[in-house]
Amino acid sequence: MNSRLHICVRLLAGRYHGEEWPPSPARLFQALVAGTNLGCRMLDWPQGRTALAWLEGLEPPAIIAPDVTDGFAYTSYVPNNDSDNNSDSPKKIPGVYKQLSQGIPLASAIRTRGLTKEKRIRPRLLYNQSSTDDDELLAIHYLWSLPASLSVENRAQAEQVCRLARNLVALGWGIDMAIGEGSILPETAPLPAGQQHLPSRSGGSIVLKAPDRGFLDDLERTHDAFRHRTRGDAMDTDTRPRAYRLVPYRLVGQALGRLAVPFDLLDAAGEKHRSFRWEDGMLVAAWLRHAAKKRFLAEGWEKDRVDAYVCAHPAKGEENRRLSYVPLPTIGHRYSDGHHRRALVILPFNDDNVEESLAILYRMAGDPLRALDQDRPVAWLAEGKRNSVVRRYLRKSTEWLSVTPVVLHGRDRSGGKFRSRKADKLILQAFAESGYPVERIEEYSYQPAPFWRGPGGARRARVPRHLAHWPRYHVRVVFRAPVQGPVLVGIGRHFGLGVFAANAGV
Repeated sequence: MNSRLHICVRLLAGRYHGEEWPPSPARLFQALVAGTNLGCRMLDWPQGRTALAWLEGLEPPAIIAPDVTDGFAYTSYVPNNDSDNNSDSPKKIPGVYKQLSQGIPLASAIRTRGLTKEKRIRPRLLYNQSSTDDDELLAIHYLWSLPASLSVENRAQAEQVCRLARNLVALGWGIDMAIGEGSILPETAPLPAGQQHLPSRSGGSIVLKAPDRGFLDDLERTHDAFRHRTRGDAMDTDTRPRAYRLVPYRLVGQALGRLAVPFDLLDAAGEKHRSFRWEDGMLVAAWLRHAAKKRFLAEGWEKDRVDAYVCAHPAKGEENRRLSYVPLPTIGHRYSDGHHRRALVILPFNDDNVEESLAILYRMAGDPLRALDQDRPVAWLAEGKRNSVVRRYLRKSTEWLSVTPVVLHGRDRSGGKFRSRKADKLILQAFAESGYPVERIEEYSYQPAPFWRGPGGARRARVPRHLAHWPRYHVRVVFRAPVQGPVLVGIGRHFGLGVFAANAGV
């Protein structure tokens, strides 16, 4: 009989500060390594290391996790690490002493003199949708499949991993205190309650990092590099592990979505976001496609394959399975300006190249973004953070509002007059051709004016020349059941038009 290796993690405060949800298998692995190397537990590290090296060779686990919601955001002030590069910083110190002499608290004096930096923090809160008061429903479960013919040696390694689970101290940030326990269960044992996230080679809704062969060695190298990152006057900031797999996960009971890789658009120093006007989203999409083409060619893909998959120029008779390039306007708060500071590259449905493509796209972080008529980069790509802006585009919701206009493939006028029945038909046709059948739509509305603060009217957006004569509108849609983002609709959806954001829950 087959069996499962089961690690159960309970977050003691019921909150989680890590970037991804659920916590990735790679994050759990790192937490096990950190906990096992804490204090006197280091005495058991040789046996623990052998067991963890065995664990990294297993296929990615299934994850069962509770529901989460965003908690209240708060601002923390941390030391400004760039202050030593600022020639004015020494001049600010006397001002701190002066404010102290006036009875102003030290923290306030340091903050007002610009020696600290704001850090916005918004944890996720775990909650139980069931009416029963069961703490077990707030646990996170990781389940690895083990073969029926488990050798004595492999069973010993699995039992050692179960003991290592008790060493867990935190999962997420250091303040996300956690306890863990491990067990080996028969495959027939009932699964714990919660949302089931399963690895999927045909796509999913999220991408999580999982250990790969050599991940443990890479963690040790990374830790040593971090300890010795300062040498003389120089600092080595390259202290992040790289030997992991990028694994698509799908949520059981939910239709497969399109996987998205987020990027931040930064300046040359890599510190501040570059900002591009809302109406120029089409240009940002073109720059992003050009950067992707160069990266895929550099990775050894043949030109015909790149033309079809990256540039959307398939050979005659081939199916058009392509990447989509989606600049993300900044929306969602009272000061939103609609400018593009982030972008997504979105994989097609049921992508046959999913793991290879994800690995290449994540390696685009650090690549320049170049305008086609300029030699100097207009921005640099960085691995994107899934902050509140990005999550509006990627979460699950029933109500979605367009952020860039939907371009319709047909005429909504006849005899020089607007015909609402034609427009209605074209909008429903646009949803159906984009993967959202009419049966899934509860209601919809459309208008030339924007729904969000920041974006402009539908006619303001720049569109490719071959789409300029087609009608375009901002659209609101309510689905009968929640739909997982990203939601892209219309004939411009592959290059930043017809992009929707969720209207609630963030």
